[in-house]
Amino acid sequence: MRKAFTLIELIITMVILSIVAYVASGLIAKTYIGYNQTNSINRANLKVELAISEIANRLEYAISNTIIKRKDTITNKIFPINAAPTDYGILEWIGYDKDSFEASTPPGWSAFCDIKQSAQSFIITPGSNLNIADSTIKNLSATKASLSLPNKVAIFFPGNYSYKNIGFFGINLPFIPGESTSGTTLVLNYFNGIAPYYLTSKLIVNNPSKRIVEQYKLAWSAYAVVPNNCKTGDNNEKICDLELRYNYRPWNNEDYTQAESSLLVNNVTVFKTYATQNRIHIKLCIEDKYLGGKTISICKEKVVYR
Repeated sequence: MRKAFTLIELIITMVILSIVAYVASGLIAKTYIGYNQTNSINRANLKVELAISEIANRLEYAISNTIIKRKDTITNKIFPINAAPTDYGILEWIGYDKDSFEASTPPGWSAFCDIKQSAQSFIITPGSNLNIADSTIKNLSATKASLSLPNKVAIFFPGNYSYKNIGFFGINLPFIPGESTSGTTLVLNYFNGIAPYYLTSKLIVNNPSKRIVEQYKLAWSAYAVVPNNCKTGDNNEKICDLELRYNYRPWNNEDYTQAESSLLVNNVTVFKTYATQNRIHIKLCIEDKYLGGKTISICKEKVVYR
Protein backbone atom coordinates (compact mmCIF):
# COMPACT_ATOMS: atom_id res chain seq x y z
CA MET A 1 0.00 0.00 0.00
CA ARG A 2 1.53 3.37 -1.17
CA LYS A 3 1.80 6.11 1.38
CA ALA A 4 0.78 9.68 0.57
CA PHE A 5 3.34 12.52 0.35
CA THR A 6 4.21 14.03 3.62
CA LEU A 7 3.98 17.77 4.18
CA ILE A 8 7.79 18.04 4.30
CA GLU A 9 8.13 16.27 0.94
CA LEU A 10 5.61 18.64 -0.63
CA ILE A 11 7.42 21.66 0.75
CA ILE A 12 10.80 20.39 -0.54
CA THR A 13 9.28 19.73 -3.95
CA MET A 14 7.78 23.21 -4.12
CA VAL A 15 11.10 24.78 -3.10
CA ILE A 16 13.00 22.84 -5.80
CA LEU A 17 10.42 23.78 -8.46
CA SER A 18 10.60 27.43 -7.39
CA ILE A 19 14.39 27.43 -7.71
CA VAL A 20 14.20 25.82 -11.16
CA ALA A 21 11.53 28.32 -12.27
CA TYR A 22 13.60 31.26 -10.98
CA VAL A 23 16.73 30.13 -12.78
CA ALA A 24 14.81 29.37 -15.98
CA SER A 25 12.98 32.70 -15.96
CA GLY A 26 16.29 34.52 -15.49
CA LEU A 27 17.81 32.71 -18.45
CA ILE A 28 14.77 33.44 -20.60
CA ALA A 29 14.81 37.12 -19.61
CA LYS A 30 18.53 37.43 -20.38
CA THR A 31 18.02 35.72 -23.73
CA TYR A 32 15.16 38.06 -24.62
CA ILE A 33 17.07 41.17 -23.53
CA GLY A 34 20.09 40.00 -25.53
CA TYR A 35 17.91 39.41 -28.58
CA ASN A 36 16.27 42.80 -28.19
CA GLN A 37 19.64 44.52 -27.86
CA THR A 38 21.06 42.72 -30.92
CA ASN A 39 17.94 43.56 -32.91
CA SER A 40 18.19 47.23 -31.91
CA ILE A 41 21.87 47.37 -32.90
CA ASN A 42 21.16 45.75 -36.27
CA ARG A 43 18.23 48.10 -36.88
CA ALA A 44 20.29 51.17 -35.96
CA ASN A 45 23.18 50.00 -38.15
CA LEU A 46 20.83 49.59 -41.10
CA LYS A 47 19.30 53.04 -40.57
CA VAL A 48 22.71 54.73 -40.45
CA GLU A 49 24.02 52.80 -43.45
CA LEU A 50 21.00 53.66 -45.60
CA ALA A 51 21.10 57.34 -44.64
CA ILE A 52 24.82 57.86 -45.14
CA SER A 53 24.76 55.92 -48.42
CA GLU A 54 21.93 58.11 -49.72
CA ILE A 55 23.94 61.24 -48.96
CA ALA A 56 27.14 59.81 -50.46
CA ASN A 57 25.42 58.57 -53.62
CA ARG A 58 23.95 62.00 -54.35
CA LEU A 59 27.20 63.79 -53.54
CA GLU A 60 28.93 61.77 -56.25
CA TYR A 61 27.00 63.88 -58.78
CA ALA A 62 27.67 67.24 -57.16
CA ILE A 63 29.03 69.88 -59.51
CA SER A 64 32.54 70.87 -58.50
CA ASN A 65 32.85 74.03 -56.39
CA THR A 66 29.13 74.16 -55.55
CA ILE A 67 29.34 72.19 -52.27
CA ILE A 68 28.76 74.59 -49.38
CA LYS A 69 27.80 74.58 -45.71
CA ARG A 70 25.42 76.77 -43.70
CA LYS A 71 25.08 77.20 -39.98
CA ASP A 72 21.39 76.83 -39.22
CA THR A 73 19.18 79.19 -41.20
CA ILE A 74 18.84 80.52 -44.71
CA THR A 75 20.01 83.97 -43.61
CA ASN A 76 23.32 82.84 -42.14
CA LYS A 77 26.56 83.14 -44.06
CA ILE A 78 27.73 80.25 -46.19
CA PHE A 79 31.17 78.79 -46.80
CA PRO A 80 32.67 76.31 -49.26
CA ILE A 81 32.90 72.93 -47.55
CA ASN A 82 36.69 73.08 -47.36
CA ALA A 83 36.57 76.42 -45.49
CA ALA A 84 33.42 76.11 -43.35
CA PRO A 85 33.55 76.48 -39.55
CA THR A 86 32.96 73.26 -37.62
CA ASP A 87 29.58 74.43 -36.28
CA TYR A 88 28.12 74.83 -39.78
CA GLY A 89 25.89 71.76 -39.96
CA ILE A 90 23.79 72.15 -43.13
CA LEU A 91 25.34 70.61 -46.24
CA GLU A 92 24.17 71.92 -49.63
CA TRP A 93 25.19 71.42 -53.27
CA ILE A 94 23.98 71.50 -56.86
CA GLY A 95 23.82 68.11 -58.52
CA TYR A 96 24.00 67.56 -62.25
CA ASP A 97 21.18 65.76 -64.04
CA LYS A 98 22.45 62.18 -63.99
CA ASP A 99 19.06 60.66 -64.82
CA SER A 100 18.43 62.19 -68.24
CA PHE A 101 22.14 61.96 -69.02
CA GLU A 102 21.85 58.16 -68.75
CA ALA A 103 18.22 57.77 -69.79
CA SER A 104 18.72 57.00 -73.47
CA THR A 105 21.06 56.57 -76.42
CA PRO A 106 21.87 59.26 -77.39
CA PRO A 107 21.70 60.79 -73.89
CA GLY A 108 19.29 63.54 -72.94
CA TRP A 109 22.25 65.92 -72.89
CA SER A 110 25.65 64.95 -74.20
CA ALA A 111 27.80 67.26 -71.99
CA PHE A 112 29.53 68.39 -75.19
CA CYS A 113 29.33 71.89 -76.67
CA ASP A 114 30.30 72.58 -80.27
CA ILE A 115 32.06 75.91 -79.81
CA LYS A 116 32.42 76.61 -83.53
CA GLN A 117 28.67 76.30 -84.08
CA SER A 118 27.66 77.98 -80.81
CA ALA A 119 27.49 81.61 -79.73
CA GLN A 120 27.11 83.47 -76.43
CA SER A 121 23.33 83.51 -76.87
CA PHE A 122 22.95 79.79 -77.65
CA ILE A 123 24.94 76.55 -77.61
CA ILE A 124 24.82 73.59 -79.94
CA THR A 125 25.15 70.28 -78.08
CA PRO A 126 25.64 67.45 -80.59
CA GLY A 127 24.65 63.95 -79.53
CA SER A 128 21.85 65.18 -77.26
CA ASN A 129 18.23 64.04 -77.21
CA LEU A 130 16.62 67.10 -75.65
CA ASN A 131 13.14 65.59 -75.89
CA ILE A 132 14.25 62.85 -73.50
CA ALA A 133 15.98 65.34 -71.21
CA ASP A 134 12.90 67.56 -71.05
CA SER A 135 10.55 64.64 -70.38
CA THR A 136 12.81 63.10 -67.71
CA ILE A 137 13.31 66.39 -65.86
CA LYS A 138 9.59 67.15 -65.90
CA ASN A 139 8.74 63.71 -64.50
CA LEU A 140 11.37 63.78 -61.76
CA SER A 141 10.52 67.32 -60.66
CA ALA A 142 6.72 66.89 -60.90
CA THR A 143 6.80 69.54 -63.69
CA LYS A 144 8.49 72.10 -61.43
CA ALA A 145 11.49 72.14 -63.74
CA SER A 146 11.96 71.60 -67.45
CA LEU A 147 13.89 72.75 -70.48
CA SER A 148 10.89 74.90 -71.41
CA LEU A 149 9.86 78.28 -70.11
CA PRO A 150 9.32 79.41 -67.44
CA ASN A 151 11.03 76.70 -65.36
CA LYS A 152 14.68 77.25 -66.15
CA VAL A 153 17.39 74.67 -65.75
CA ALA A 154 21.08 75.60 -65.54
CA ILE A 155 24.23 74.82 -67.46
CA PHE A 156 27.58 74.74 -65.71
CA PHE A 157 30.82 75.05 -67.65
CA PRO A 158 34.08 74.13 -65.88
CA GLY A 159 35.45 77.00 -63.84
CA ASN A 160 35.33 78.80 -60.53
CA TYR A 161 31.75 79.37 -59.38
CA SER A 162 32.32 82.40 -57.22
CA TYR A 163 29.41 82.78 -54.80
CA LYS A 164 30.40 86.41 -54.30
CA ASN A 165 29.60 87.09 -57.94
CA ILE A 166 26.49 85.07 -58.64
CA GLY A 167 25.03 84.55 -55.16
CA PHE A 168 22.90 81.65 -56.36
CA PHE A 169 22.64 80.23 -52.84
CA GLY A 170 20.79 83.32 -51.69
CA ILE A 171 23.59 85.29 -50.03
CA ASN A 172 27.22 86.11 -50.68
CA LEU A 173 30.24 84.53 -49.07
CA PRO A 174 32.75 86.49 -47.05
CA PHE A 175 36.13 86.89 -48.73
CA ILE A 176 38.38 83.88 -48.31
CA PRO A 177 42.12 84.52 -48.76
CA GLY A 178 43.43 82.96 -51.95
CA GLU A 179 40.00 82.52 -53.51
CA SER A 180 39.49 84.05 -56.93
CA THR A 181 36.50 86.30 -57.47
CA SER A 182 36.61 86.00 -61.25
CA GLY A 183 36.01 83.30 -63.82
CA THR A 184 32.40 82.50 -63.00
CA THR A 185 31.09 80.26 -65.77
CA LEU A 186 27.53 79.56 -64.69
CA VAL A 187 25.04 79.96 -67.51
CA LEU A 188 21.30 80.10 -66.83
CA ASN A 189 19.42 78.80 -69.81
CA TYR A 190 16.13 77.65 -71.21
CA PHE A 191 15.03 75.71 -74.24
CA ASN A 192 12.31 77.48 -76.20
CA GLY A 193 10.74 74.28 -77.52
CA ILE A 194 10.24 75.50 -81.11
CA ALA A 195 11.41 73.42 -84.08
CA PRO A 196 14.02 73.01 -85.42
CA TYR A 197 15.79 73.57 -82.09
CA TYR A 198 15.01 70.08 -80.80
CA LEU A 199 16.40 68.62 -84.05
CA THR A 200 19.58 70.68 -83.93
CA SER A 201 20.13 70.25 -80.19
CA LYS A 202 20.12 73.99 -79.67
CA LEU A 203 19.90 75.46 -76.15
CA ILE A 204 19.00 79.13 -75.89
CA VAL A 205 21.08 80.96 -73.28
CA ASN A 206 19.58 83.84 -71.33
CA ASN A 207 22.87 85.04 -69.87
CA PRO A 208 25.07 85.72 -72.90
CA SER A 209 27.87 87.45 -70.96
CA LYS A 210 29.31 84.12 -69.80
CA ARG A 211 31.99 82.30 -71.73
CA ILE A 212 31.45 78.80 -73.11
CA VAL A 213 33.85 75.88 -73.42
CA GLU A 214 33.68 72.35 -74.81
CA GLN A 215 32.30 70.60 -71.72
CA TYR A 216 29.22 71.40 -69.63
CA LYS A 217 26.87 69.85 -67.08
CA LEU A 218 23.14 70.38 -66.90
CA ALA A 219 21.32 70.73 -63.56
CA TRP A 220 17.71 71.13 -62.51
CA SER A 221 17.94 70.87 -58.71
CA ALA A 222 20.05 71.67 -55.70
CA TYR A 223 20.17 69.42 -52.62
CA ALA A 224 20.55 70.06 -48.91
CA VAL A 225 21.00 67.77 -45.91
CA VAL A 226 19.36 69.57 -42.99
CA PRO A 227 19.14 68.64 -39.27
CA ASN A 228 15.58 69.49 -38.18
CA ASN A 229 13.13 69.06 -35.26
CA CYS A 230 16.03 69.08 -32.80
CA LYS A 231 15.53 68.37 -29.10
CA THR A 232 17.60 67.75 -25.98
CA GLY A 233 18.27 64.09 -25.12
CA ASP A 234 18.54 62.35 -21.76
CA ASN A 235 22.23 63.26 -21.49
CA ASN A 236 21.69 66.86 -22.63
CA GLU A 237 22.90 65.99 -26.14
CA LYS A 238 21.26 67.47 -29.23
CA ILE A 239 19.09 64.95 -31.11
CA CYS A 240 17.65 65.78 -34.53
CA ASP A 241 15.90 64.37 -37.55
CA LEU A 242 18.06 64.43 -40.67
CA GLU A 243 16.21 65.49 -43.83
CA LEU A 244 17.10 65.64 -47.51
CA ARG A 245 15.74 68.73 -49.28
CA TYR A 246 15.49 68.63 -53.08
CA ASN A 247 13.66 69.89 -56.18
CA TYR A 248 14.55 73.55 -55.85
CA ARG A 249 16.58 75.90 -58.02
CA PRO A 250 18.77 78.57 -56.36
CA TRP A 251 19.29 80.26 -59.74
CA ASN A 252 15.52 80.92 -59.74
CA ASN A 253 15.74 82.48 -56.25
CA GLU A 254 14.46 79.30 -54.58
CA ASP A 255 16.05 77.92 -51.41
CA TYR A 256 15.94 74.71 -49.38
CA THR A 257 13.19 76.04 -47.10
CA GLN A 258 10.87 75.95 -50.13
CA ALA A 259 12.01 72.51 -51.28
CA GLU A 260 10.50 69.06 -51.01
CA SER A 261 11.66 67.09 -47.98
CA SER A 262 12.41 63.44 -47.28
CA LEU A 263 13.37 61.99 -43.89
CA LEU A 264 16.74 60.24 -44.03
CA VAL A 265 16.95 59.09 -40.40
CA ASN A 266 15.83 60.24 -36.95
CA ASN A 267 17.53 60.38 -33.53
CA VAL A 268 20.72 61.81 -35.05
CA THR A 269 23.33 62.93 -32.51
CA VAL A 270 26.23 63.65 -34.89
CA PHE A 271 26.26 64.83 -38.51
CA LYS A 272 29.64 66.15 -39.61
CA THR A 273 31.11 66.77 -43.04
CA TYR A 274 34.44 68.17 -44.15
CA ALA A 275 36.68 68.10 -47.20
CA THR A 276 40.33 67.11 -47.63
CA GLN A 277 41.84 67.53 -51.10
CA ASN A 278 39.54 65.58 -53.46
CA ARG A 279 37.61 63.79 -50.71
CA ILE A 280 34.45 64.62 -48.77
CA HIS A 281 34.18 62.96 -45.36
CA ILE A 282 30.79 62.22 -43.78
CA LYS A 283 30.20 61.08 -40.20
CA LEU A 284 26.75 60.12 -38.93
CA CYS A 285 25.71 58.88 -35.46
CA ILE A 286 22.27 57.97 -34.14
CA GLU A 287 20.81 56.77 -30.86
CA ASP A 288 18.35 53.94 -30.36
CA LYS A 289 16.70 52.48 -27.28
CA TYR A 290 15.92 48.88 -26.43
CA LEU A 291 14.14 47.04 -23.60
CA GLY A 292 14.54 48.75 -20.27
CA GLY A 293 15.11 52.17 -21.79
CA LYS A 294 18.84 51.58 -22.30
CA THR A 295 20.43 53.59 -25.11
CA ILE A 296 22.84 52.45 -27.78
CA SER A 297 24.80 54.71 -30.15
CA ILE A 298 25.82 53.73 -33.67
CA CYS A 299 28.26 55.73 -35.82
CA LYS A 300 29.43 55.31 -39.41
CA GLU A 301 31.79 57.24 -41.64
CA LYS A 302 32.03 57.35 -45.42
CA VAL A 303 34.34 59.08 -47.88
CA VAL A 304 33.19 60.40 -51.25
CA TYR A 305 35.94 60.89 -53.81
CA ARG A 306 35.63 63.92 -56.08
